[in-house]
Amino acid sequence: MNNEIILTQHEGIATLRVNRLEARNALNWTAQEAFAAAIEQVAVDTAVRVLIITGMSDKAFVSGGDLKELSEHPEREAAERLNRVMRDALVQLTRLPIPVIAAVNGDAFGGGCEILTACDLRVAASHARFCFAQVRNALCTGWGGTGRLVNLLGQARALDLLLTSRIFSAEEAQNMGFVQQVVEEGEELETAVSHLAQSLIKLPQHALAASKRLVYAASQSASEATNQLETTLFVDLWSQPDHLEALAAFRDKRSPVFGER
Repeated sequence: MNNEIILTQHEGIATLRVNRLEARNALNWTAQEAFAAAIEQVAVDTAVRVLIITGMSDKAFVSGGDLKELSEHPEREAAERLNRVMRDALVQLTRLPIPVIAAVNGDAFGGGCEILTACDLRVAASHARFCFAQVRNALCTGWGGTGRLVNLLGQARALDLLLTSRIFSAEEAQNMGFVQQVVEEGEELETAVSHLAQSLIKLPQHALAASKRLVYAASQSASEATNQLETTLFVDLWSQPDHLEALAAFRDKRSPVFGER
């Protein structure tokens, strides 16, 4: 791993930390590749019984792709790379035979929310905020998030979150079932997640793996077709004028002006 993605392991619990504080833990090309490599490393390490994914600091979990870097790459090939690397990494995350816990230490926007949909359990700090912000950037999800979100919350809730791109609180996220636990002020997120991880380690490993595999098999019968459609739509949107305008507006620190139909 590089210093942007930090992977540690202690007594069967692996922790992947996104460490890009200057970019609110947004993932640039290097960090995306390192994230994928970390998942690969966990997949082959039989000593790991639980994986925790979190961000450094209390400001952000993951803010999706790094728009500052991506704004320099409007070409279709960039979209294909961005889609492929993180989509495949998150698919592998769901296929790990171990529980994956998201410790949502801060805001999860865009692709950060897509990462959450690929985790098995989600524990959030009470100040964390959530937003499927892709439409704001004239995109759809690109990391497999739509299919997983529909499976998690249902069609109506997914449409609400994806079409409005609204910001919602940790409390609302818990009420809708997007996170399982919110750690109130004064409590330590790390402690709560550690207790959860320790409780999972005590359970039979093969039974956990079988239960996880069954749940995903039951809920993702059409996931391959959904992921393929998502790939097509995401890559097609990448080079469209509205997305280029969204990137330019981000770079120029102004509000985007999208074209008419």
